[in-house]
Amino acid sequence: MKQLFFWRSWPAAERRIAHWALGILSLSLLFFLATIIDPLANTVHWDVLSELSEIPSVVDILPLDGWQFGVTVPSFLTMEQFLAAPMELPVNLIRFGGILALLGLCVILAALTALPRFWYLGSMVTFILLVAACRLETLGLFGEGSRLFFIIVVVAFGGLSYYLHAFRSDWDIRVRILAFIGLTALMVLLVALASPVAEPMLTFAAFSYPLWLPLSVIFLLMSATEIMAGLVWLSTSGRKGKSSFNNFLIISSFYLLTLLLLYLKNTQRIEWNTFILNPAALALAAGLLGIWGFRKRLHAASEVLHFRSAGFWLYIGLFTVALCFGGYAAATANDPVLEVLEDMTVEGQLAMSALFYFYVLANFLPLFRQGLPVHKVLYKPLKFGLMQTRLLGFGGVVFLIATQGILPLYQGVAGYFNGLGDLYTKTKEYTLAEQYYKFALQQEFQNHKSNYALASLALRQDDKTAAAYYFKQATLKNPSPQAYVGLGGVLTQESLFFDAVSSYQEGIKTFPKSSELLNNLGILYARTNVADSAYYYLDRAEQADRSNDIPATNLLALYAKNTDTELLDSLAESTVDRDYYPWQANWLAVQNLRQQFDKQPFAAKAIRPDSLLNVSGLAYLVNYSLNQARHDTMPVRLIAALADKNPLLADDLLLPSLYADFYSGNRQRALESMQVLVENGGEKVELYRKIFGHWLLQLGLYEQAAEQFGLVEGAEGLIGQILANAFRGQPAIAGVLIEGLPARGAEGAMALLRKTLASGFKPPILGDSLLRVAQGTPSLEAYRKAWQANPYHGRTVAAAADYLRRHRQSARAYELVVNALQFNQTSPLLWEQYAYLSVEQGLLAQGDEAADQVQQLTSDADYQAFLNRYQPMRALIEKRRAEFR
Repeated sequence: MKQLFFWRSWPAAERRIAHWALGILSLSLLFFLATIIDPLANTVHWDVLSELSEIPSVVDILPLDGWQFGVTVPSFLTMEQFLAAPMELPVNLIRFGGILALLGLCVILAALTALPRFWYLGSMVTFILLVAACRLETLGLFGEGSRLFFIIVVVAFGGLSYYLHAFRSDWDIRVRILAFIGLTALMVLLVALASPVAEPMLTFAAFSYPLWLPLSVIFLLMSATEIMAGLVWLSTSGRKGKSSFNNFLIISSFYLLTLLLLYLKNTQRIEWNTFILNPAALALAAGLLGIWGFRKRLHAASEVLHFRSAGFWLYIGLFTVALCFGGYAAATANDPVLEVLEDMTVEGQLAMSALFYFYVLANFLPLFRQGLPVHKVLYKPLKFGLMQTRLLGFGGVVFLIATQGILPLYQGVAGYFNGLGDLYTKTKEYTLAEQYYKFALQQEFQNHKSNYALASLALRQDDKTAAAYYFKQATLKNPSPQAYVGLGGVLTQESLFFDAVSSYQEGIKTFPKSSELLNNLGILYARTNVADSAYYYLDRAEQADRSNDIPATNLLALYAKNTDTELLDSLAESTVDRDYYPWQANWLAVQNLRQQFDKQPFAAKAIRPDSLLNVSGLAYLVNYSLNQARHDTMPVRLIAALADKNPLLADDLLLPSLYADFYSGNRQRALESMQVLVENGGEKVELYRKIFGHWLLQLGLYEQAAEQFGLVEGAEGLIGQILANAFRGQPAIAGVLIEGLPARGAEGAMALLRKTLASGFKPPILGDSLLRVAQGTPSLEAYRKAWQANPYHGRTVAAAADYLRRHRQSARAYELVVNALQFNQTSPLLWEQYAYLSVEQGLLAQGDEAADQVQQLTSDADYQAFLNRYQPMRALIEKRRAEFR
């Protein structure tokens, strides 16, 4: 344990700063891992495009003699497809990585001050040259193009560094690191406050690329032999007295073979795509092993670097910088840079480990055979020196790069231009961004980053031809599902159906488990009514990613459009509920088709915090309002609140709110609002008329229902007229109307309608059961429930008004009757009550007019019975008037 946690033996001050440095390294490692898992996901997010379609469903149901009559109203289905969004930089993630990288740089600079004079001067000159390559004048401090800030940086950092090196060699590493951190923080603050550019920190990150890449490459080469050294330790640390050569030979040969295969794959000499080890994992393993391996190397073989005073801090600083730079490249999906780092990892470890393998065998083969712990003397060569080994290994790296036609160099330049393109895209200087991305293509024409970014810029300019070209280029070397989706989307917009299908199928061959590609191809087939293919690909999309709710949502919409009711019932029984409101919107539409209106909870997440409805939110709200109209009046209030924020959707929202009001809320308000819609006309007037007619049928207002249905074209209007006339006692008219059904494509309904006419069946009227309860046990509450259930039916309203009159609430009774007469002027019972109430208020002329209406609407016997009651009331009022005079 002492060797493992070697810093515990250091003085307390150095131990604390070592813990701090290792903490920074750990954060950098987490940053790298978070970004490298899926680099493209850091900059390109999946957008979802929702499409709305209508499907006729029957929500209003009038039960008849063995069958039912309903009118169709639109339920909404939503189908969703994936869109690959334009590249967007994760600015906060980049800033976090930048802070860690600057801290790592401060540790490096502090470590350099402890080097011998020659190495110190050489290192600082290199640092200044790298800073000069960062073009600090682009930050715009002290005027455009001014290099004064660069001079300030060089003088400040160079002066502090030389002061610590030449005059304060007695200060410990903690003070040195804190001094550089303080100076760096001051410079960052100056840039943040004084730089006139739009994104100063991002500008520095893009233009400081020449600083971070060389430091990262230096670290990768510095740690390139650490895995091989670890294999020596693994094979010789546990077997004393027994030969460990065979073990070392096997595991080291496997490691070198893996590196060789990775190299051949990266240089496209082989097409294998499955390897046990990933280059990023190799780089991390070498870096982590180097924390202990570098210590052994310096203790045994270095007279230049002292590990505790400089070596540890230099290594940790370089490791931190390399992780942050790799994380930055992954966060921006800059694949040319990632490939450079990958090449440096693989080729560095291949060349240098191969030479190190020779170094081990040349120096320690007899010790291996004797079973001695070679790892203890690994850096004390007997024949072949370590420095020669590393120099030859570096020469091998150069050779491997040369065999690629120095492609990594070109890729490095392409990565730099990509970074500048990202910067100017962020600042919305799209012309400049386009130029830099094209510069990057000149260096490496197949890199995904440049092609995808140029396709995104082309889409911003509505240049679909260019967008399709660059999306296609992006799929050549490093294809991605996003590029294929982008290409397929552009081709679809251009109505190139077969080309779009071909693009998606090519993408699926490359990414057979891509739920996004499978879903979009299924949607494409669904648009062209190829239901079997649509179902096949949407089902595969759902199987590919069970957590992805979008394919399941689309499957539900596909079933609703192409499946009969029996199969829908079967599918509904086996469907697993999902907590995704677009899916729930389609599920409610399916329930409307099945005429299943069981109570369900409202998904509040369908309504955005800003109250602006999207397509799926609209579909959910409409379908919920229709399906839950018999249980929930909440949509009435909610829709009223949403209408102000969604004026363009006001018409679509009004009808569902009326359903909730009619079936479980204020029925009178719903009917009055529907009457206004009918009177206003418009393109939806026939829909409103047939719904209004059906509601009137349910209320027993048959004459009014017949009038509304008579103005509706199609079979629903004619069937409504037939039923209304039959129920109002006009079977002859109904019989004549039946003969017109074949002309409207409803010949199948003739037998059912004739059966209903012959039986004399009449459906129950809304509120009848409540009226019977009120008449059986009279109370104000009982009658209130009855008239609210049917505020316009003559028998119900008349009974309630009579009860109110007898309990001295004539004013309220009068209001009920007047409201009812607005819709129902053919009920003699309403006119009777109107006459009584008018006379009671002394409105004799109005009462006589009502009496005339009673005479016209009722039989002689009933009229005489009415007069027997009405005339004494009228005579009493006249007598009182005469007495008053």
